[in-house]
Amino acid sequence: MKKLLSLVLTLVMLASLAAVPAMAEEYREPITLVMFSELANYAGEQQGWFAKELKDRFNVTLRYVSSNVDGNAWTAAVSAGELGDIVCLGDMGDHFITALNAELLMDWDDLDLTPYTNITAYLGDAMKKVSDFAAEQGHEGTYGFSYGVAMENGAWAELTDPTYALQIRFDAWEKAGKPALATLEDLPAFLQALQDAVPTTPSGEKVYAYGGFPDWEDCVMKFTWDLMTYYGYQEYDFMGVNYATRDVVNPLADGSLYYRALKVNNALYRMGLFDPESTSQNFDTYSQKLSSGRYLMAMWGWIIGNYNSAEKAANKDGFVTFMFEDSAPAMQTISTSGSNRMWALGANTEYPERCLEIIDWLCSEEGMIIQNYGPKGLTWDYGEDGVPFMTDFGWQCQEDKANTQMPAEYGGGTFQDGESKINHETIKVEQMIPGKTYSFSYKGWPCYAEHYATALSTAWSEEYADGATSGVDLYRKTGKVSVQSPAAIAYAKASLSEEGQQKRAQFAPVMKEYSWKCVYSETEEEFEANWTYMVETCRGYGYDDVVAEKMADIENCFAFMDAND
Repeated sequence: MKKLLSLVLTLVMLASLAAVPAMAEEYREPITLVMFSELANYAGEQQGWFAKELKDRFNVTLRYVSSNVDGNAWTAAVSAGELGDIVCLGDMGDHFITALNAELLMDWDDLDLTPYTNITAYLGDAMKKVSDFAAEQGHEGTYGFSYGVAMENGAWAELTDPTYALQIRFDAWEKAGKPALATLEDLPAFLQALQDAVPTTPSGEKVYAYGGFPDWEDCVMKFTWDLMTYYGYQEYDFMGVNYATRDVVNPLADGSLYYRALKVNNALYRMGLFDPESTSQNFDTYSQKLSSGRYLMAMWGWIIGNYNSAEKAANKDGFVTFMFEDSAPAMQTISTSGSNRMWALGANTEYPERCLEIIDWLCSEEGMIIQNYGPKGLTWDYGEDGVPFMTDFGWQCQEDKANTQMPAEYGGGTFQDGESKINHETIKVEQMIPGKTYSFSYKGWPCYAEHYATALSTAWSEEYADGATSGVDLYRKTGKVSVQSPAAIAYAKASLSEEGQQKRAQFAPVMKEYSWKCVYSETEEEFEANWTYMVETCRGYGYDDVVAEKMADIENCFAFMDAND
């Protein structure tokens, strides 16, 4: 039956890909696919407009099992010998090896990939990267592909808003008298001035300069660690690597940049600038606070759309990219081999063809745009010139996701309710499409520049950015940027030894807990006591041995860069 279904599907796709949505319910049974994800911030059944897209096109309901939501999900899945149908892993490392050894992933060499034209056209290098890594672990076969795949090697990973970018509310900066920000240790005084200028939201809620959440952590405190990215460092597990300078940060070393960043966050907390609810809130709560104007600083360029809008921008209100004067922020590049996260299929899925059909659609131009921006014809469409544009309703959806109601025929609920919860790219969205004048991301559509040519962008360009038109342009103009080598992305990081894994499992919870305790310390003395306890306890659990393993792999990565750049 599977072979027959595959043949029918192939003939239908060759006849007309556009016919799939209309025929979905006619030629196949409705099914539920389980996606096990280490990236999704949601568990349960996909809702709203994206659920409607999947139902109409594929007659599929998608249900998420997320280790981000349930910390025991991975252990439970491995113990049960079942990872579901589609698998998204946060790192091509230890968990991948565990899944391979337990025979929990399907070998795609047993499947006919011919019908999936986007997978075969664009993901060859990304599949090879996964296969090569699996072969090094003694497993021959094709077990999926890495994520965030480039159409062309070496391009910067962002078009306008850098991922690693200090985002500051311009309106608060201007009201505060445009204070300077020379170095990391200036951040508390800088943010104090901004909070003094904007102490409450228009509705009277208290404003904090900064806040966070612990959802994405298993070792270091992310809202401290990511301050290091402004000096060019990227994550190598808990270590920090600047691929441009080849400098490495060992977080628990004396006077490390991580120690400095913890000290700064502790100063922010003791000054009443760091949200005291951070340790108990999740990503959704953090996002709601950011959207409602309760934070004056954000960590990443991709999140500022939760607050920024055309209406606010007309009043010079919104997040824009700032830089420490002594910084050179990290800039990722993209590779046809993809990054280190990965997509796979569960070994026991009864519907590998249906899974691959969805993945293939997620690799298509329209599939990528729909997943990110909503239904074609409602939120966006192609103009007569063949270039996509956002509709007025689409702009509303992007700028007020939580409150914009979707029509019932498109699934109902709010746009945010119905957003794809996958949170895991196939093709990298922020890149120009070869042979075309636009990108997959709406930031590379002409309508984006037109929509956001506002009082905010003009004022920021003139008063702060010396004529730059975006955060990425600011990095290019200043040259203060640490650009990642494409070979560093292609390099497959080694997994820890079994002994190293055991040691990391012991010290990682201590690093997480006591990093937060350092930030929440009431005095300098309490901070130093918490820091000392963290360092000594982690070292007692074998931290230095794991650092030695990581350093050996980092040196191998540098050698790979030398050979392949």
